[in-house]
Amino acid sequence: MTQIYKKGIFSWFGFVMPLPERVKLIKKSGFDSTSLWWEDELGSPQIKKEEMPQIVREAGLYLENIHVPFNNCNELWSESTQVRNESVKQHMNWLEDCAKYDIPIMVMHITDEVGTFKANKYGIKSLSKLTKEAEEIKVKIAIENTNPTEAVSFVLSEIPSEYLGFCFDSSHAQLCGGGQTLVNNFGERLLATHISDNDGRKDRHWLPGNGLINWKALTENFPQNYKGYLTLEVCPTEEERTMGPKEFLQKGFEKIAWVSELLSEESLKHHD
Repeated sequence: MTQIYKKGIFSWFGFVMPLPERVKLIKKSGFDSTSLWWEDELGSPQIKKEEMPQIVREAGLYLENIHVPFNNCNELWSESTQVRNESVKQHMNWLEDCAKYDIPIMVMHITDEVGTFKANKYGIKSLSKLTKEAEEIKVKIAIENTNPTEAVSFVLSEIPSEYLGFCFDSSHAQLCGGGQTLVNNFGERLLATHISDNDGRKDRHWLPGNGLINWKALTENFPQNYKGYLTLEVCPTEEERTMGPKEFLQKGFEKIAWVSELLSEESLKHHD
């Protein structure tokens, strides 16, 4: 029996237009779900983040997760208790937002810049507090595989909770490495995906097939037990921008359907 994957796309996909219009187009293009960046959306009109879940659901889409800001995420690892606690408190507030607005997953970064970053016991203290809160309010935390990926593996190995997993970003895996090790060791804790392609140099957020990622190899090694959404996190190339949002979304749906088919073929092989 082949695995059927539901398909999503991040609510921002590179075209400036009000959120209600974007999510309606996402739904019309065939997608099942979307995800939100958890900050107020500026523009005309300005939309408060607290209004966004209802806007998504009124469009007929499932709200898969929120992605929270990560500007100061390295502070989770600070030796300073005060600095660390302030970052934990902010993430606690976002977790509580998830519970309040019935959002099942919070996607977050635990590292921002590579530099001289080293995982330490302080980060484990921070993430342990967040995980305990997540368990109590029944909201899952998905750590994205940012650089260095080893930090994600370290946290997952130190905190074995079903409410703490990871979000697999295909572009980050290509650029940062370590994605395969993460999938091999913690595949059962995969909670969300960010699917996009790149040129091997920068996180371009291209549609699958526009860059250098070997999608056959990626899908061959993808966790077979994953039951979540395949979600695009993409923006158009200059050429695709001339298509307009409707055509770009249609192309995006075709591309994520292609990735889904590759995964389904692998699923069938494993069940034969």
